[in-house]
Amino acid sequence: MNRISIILIFLFPIIVKSQTISVEGLVTDDKNKVIPFVNIFTSDSKFATYSNTEGKYKIKIPNTYKKLYFKQTDAEAFIIEIPKGNNNEVVINVKLGASNQIDVVVVEAEGINSAGNFAIDSKISDVLPSINGGIESLVKTELGVSASRNPLSSKYSVRGGSFDENLVYVNGIEIYRPQLVRSGQQEGLSFINPKLVSEAKFSSGGFEARYGGKMSSVLDVIYKQPKKREISASLSLLGASAHYQDVSKNGKFSHITGFRYKTTKYVLNTLETEGDYNPNFLDFQTYWTYKINPKFTLNFLANISDNNFHFTPTSGTTNFGSLQSFKSLYIAYIGQETDKFLSNTEAISLHFHPHKNLNFTYSFSAMQASESETFDIIGFYSLNELNSDIGSVTAGDSIVSLGTGAFMRHARNYMDVISFTNALSGYYKTENHYLNWGLTYKNEQISDDIDEWNLQDSASYSIPVDDENLYVSENIKAENDINKNIYTAFIQDKIEFVSYRFEYELIGGLRTNYSSFSEEFIIDPRFAIAAKSFSKNKHVFRFSTGIYHQPVFYKEIRDFDGNIVSDLSAQKSIHFILGHNFKFNALGRNFKLYTELYYKSLSNIIPFEMDNVRVRYYADVRTSGYVAGIDTKIMGDFVPGVDSWFSLSVLKTEEVVNTVSNGADTSYYIPRPTDQRFSANLFIQDFIPGNKNFKAHLNLVYGSSFPFGFPKEIETKGIARSNPYNRVDLGASAIIIKEDKRSSRKLLKNVKSLWLTVEVFNMLDVNNTISYRWVHVVPNTSIAANSVKNQYPVPVNATGRRFNLKLSMKF
Repeated sequence: MNRISIILIFLFPIIVKSQTISVEGLVTDDKNKVIPFVNIFTSDSKFATYSNTEGKYKIKIPNTYKKLYFKQTDAEAFIIEIPKGNNNEVVINVKLGASNQIDVVVVEAEGINSAGNFAIDSKISDVLPSINGGIESLVKTELGVSASRNPLSSKYSVRGGSFDENLVYVNGIEIYRPQLVRSGQQEGLSFINPKLVSEAKFSSGGFEARYGGKMSSVLDVIYKQPKKREISASLSLLGASAHYQDVSKNGKFSHITGFRYKTTKYVLNTLETEGDYNPNFLDFQTYWTYKINPKFTLNFLANISDNNFHFTPTSGTTNFGSLQSFKSLYIAYIGQETDKFLSNTEAISLHFHPHKNLNFTYSFSAMQASESETFDIIGFYSLNELNSDIGSVTAGDSIVSLGTGAFMRHARNYMDVISFTNALSGYYKTENHYLNWGLTYKNEQISDDIDEWNLQDSASYSIPVDDENLYVSENIKAENDINKNIYTAFIQDKIEFVSYRFEYELIGGLRTNYSSFSEEFIIDPRFAIAAKSFSKNKHVFRFSTGIYHQPVFYKEIRDFDGNIVSDLSAQKSIHFILGHNFKFNALGRNFKLYTELYYKSLSNIIPFEMDNVRVRYYADVRTSGYVAGIDTKIMGDFVPGVDSWFSLSVLKTEEVVNTVSNGADTSYYIPRPTDQRFSANLFIQDFIPGNKNFKAHLNLVYGSSFPFGFPKEIETKGIARSNPYNRVDLGASAIIIKEDKRSSRKLLKNVKSLWLTVEVFNMLDVNNTISYRWVHVVPNTSIAANSVKNQYPVPVNATGRRFNLKLSMKF
């Protein structure tokens, strides 16, 4: 009897699988235009999916179901009967009436999603109030992404990792990010143009073997292959953008092209450092698709980015401290700064599709980046303690001079990076398996020329103080050239099956990496499993684990003096992630709740410190550490008819410091620079009842304090903590012309839609701290309590409140 039971247990998934059918097709309107994001479900809602951006859908259901329901937002469900027969695969193309309602809807993948890849709707970036306004602004609201302290930057930290630990792909091409950027105001435009995006997926960890080379996260973006002609444009106080897409008459050739211009001068004028800001950021990119024949398709992607930042500072005042000890730093400047970041990327790929279940892709890409950072700035400063007695007539006046002095900062830093990548990949799928593989060869050439020094003077004493010689506080002069060949390969298989009341998905994979630079061979096994219930709430339980090595690029192995260290081995992280998500209904509204528990074991990592968006590594030190935390996100109809969400993250990350005390080796844990214990985000959309032409969008971000300490001192780099971060951005939009109601005026007759948006950045005008600058003064014996080491941490604050006006249109 026991043997029979065991046999039945193993046979049951096969029996159940044979009783399921696959229904797929295309959803269009009465004008044969594809309709994306149509909800498709069974009568009991146990099985559901959405049509994608191309109007296509696919759903697997038991053959006991006789009907499928197709529903658009605020419209009656359309019922289709499933044809009877013995086929396990059915094609049903559905034509729905055109919907006049235009809503921004977040679409999450309805599959099992064992890999933990969460869909991001790029259209939300049109309404999310943000200075950047890109896909990265949406990423900052995802699970595990710490609250971004710099609203000018597209960089983000994921689950205790640095900014350099995140992978970004566009059409399978790994994207390069500038290395010399120190602050958000220099950064400019990121690579991804949201107007060109077809789909985007983000994983906070535990990602598949087909993604490699970084320890924290992956953002995978696919650009559109247009099916129709469309033109859009926008104009605001922060810049302008336009995009044009079209398809040939025979449907074989399509292209989508985008142009962006950005200037943050208007926003930078709210910073505490006054002067002449002149940022100019330009970006042009195009993506072509040509279908040679049913089996061969050719793609081409090109991008040119030119980001320039020029700044002539005049003066700056920073007030900081507490009511018991309130201080002020005043600096008068002479000099200027000029930074240039120029890059271009080209990629061509050939797809061979000999069979509907088999595909091969060969791609070649080239990237060239040229970066320069030049400045000569002299500053004369005065640090004072102020009278904090609010009732005093001298409140705010100086009561003690803590230090006066001057400094000179000089830099002529240049970096050139060239890379060439050849890749061959493919997939083969059956009813239960999806096999992926890939081989990549990459050549990277890096040339770095550093010439930087800082001279600091306090009360006519050069620091460090010497009676005979003049020393600078920092002097870096080095030339480094690196040429490396990187070989990577991966293979992974996804297995799907149904058993009893659950649908299962397993992904197992292996990734290898060899670099001629480090002469190190790496093997990374990765595994994920998920189970999705057939219950009404669609519970999904997920577990993933794997090894994630991060081979060194360049700046991780360059010490503070500009020299390349001898240890070139890769950093290592082992991920353990346990996740759960489900749907539920509350107060008559639909919601989905995501939760993930995670632990990351870190070894052979390189400690770092963060200054604004600049990451500086202790290149000659290797250590170990950990990250542990929990992330949760609830999204749904907070306001009926539009999607909103709330996310909360709690984490703790520490690393080991090894020191010598009293002749004995001592080891202890210190917090890492990314040890931000609490992070929260609330995004709400609302509209005037009965009129969705007028909408409001609120984005609230909170982040607890982050650790900081003395620069270049690993033992004390986390001895203090910053103030918490909180920011509220508000947007309000009004649709002036709707797609179904064009204007009769000659000037606007070709405009399909037109809407106006008003935004308020940092609505509460909070002084949020990005980082700290350390002011070093000569000891003043008249002061009863000097700061430790005669250094004072002065906060560097983010931008203040600003209004923005944006006009957007489609043709």
